[in-house]
Amino acid sequence: MGNNEPVFTIGEFSKRARLTVRTLRFYEELGLLIPKQQNSSGHRLYGLAELVKLQQIQSLKFLGYSLQEIKNLTENDTNPFTQLEKSLPWQHKLLTEKRDELNRAIEAVERVQFLLREGAPITWTVLSSLLFKIEHEQDQREWMKEYFSEDIADQFYSLPKDQRQQIDMEMLDWLAAVKEMMKRGVSPQSPEAFDVLVKLTELATKHVDNKEELAEQLEKAQELMESEIMDFKFPTILTPEEEAFIEEIGKSMEALYNENAE
Repeated sequence: MGNNEPVFTIGEFSKRARLTVRTLRFYEELGLLIPKQQNSSGHRLYGLAELVKLQQIQSLKFLGYSLQEIKNLTENDTNPFTQLEKSLPWQHKLLTEKRDELNRAIEAVERVQFLLREGAPITWTVLSSLLFKIEHEQDQREWMKEYFSEDIADQFYSLPKDQRQQIDMEMLDWLAAVKEMMKRGVSPQSPEAFDVLVKLTELATKHVDNKEELAEQLEKAQELMESEIMDFKFPTILTPEEEAFIEEIGKSMEALYNENAE
């Protein structure tokens, strides 16, 4: 190195590089950025070589590589760009997945904000169900395609943001009605209880074009699901007590239908 090359202490270098001294020491501990020069007091000095290495580190960090991955790339004896070219497709996949995860998190924040602004009766049961549904939407879409046609499944998961928010509000209004009925001790065999189950069906199918096709596929799906061992249950907005109440209404409606059909 030339004698005129500027060198800096770790404090001076950190200010110019806009990094903390702690970060630079951490890089040194990892063996990622070790200054080769020292002053008369034995303190390490940073020069142009360290600046170039730091720029490499920051560039690769921007691409989403971990510090250990960066260390492997920059210290590999083979052509680093050959290694980089091999790893970029995987890195692209990871970043795309992170982007999709962030988009889902942003959507979740916006939907919860909307419900709170509208004064919706949110409980932890409701919130857990909503966030699970958003976080695992792709998994649920694939699960639904196992039992329903792709067209039906896509209709459930291709609604615009405003319609999804409206559905959230309508479902919470429906849930509030269920809670109020249970508080009043309404019988599952009553017309009022029947109405609330009909309302749920309407809410669940209002955005499906071919409701007859959905009904047919739903019947087949129920038969398939009953024959399989379901080892996991998706969170719902209902408490166990509310689920039991809705099931009782369904059984009462089915019994009444069978009775009238005889």
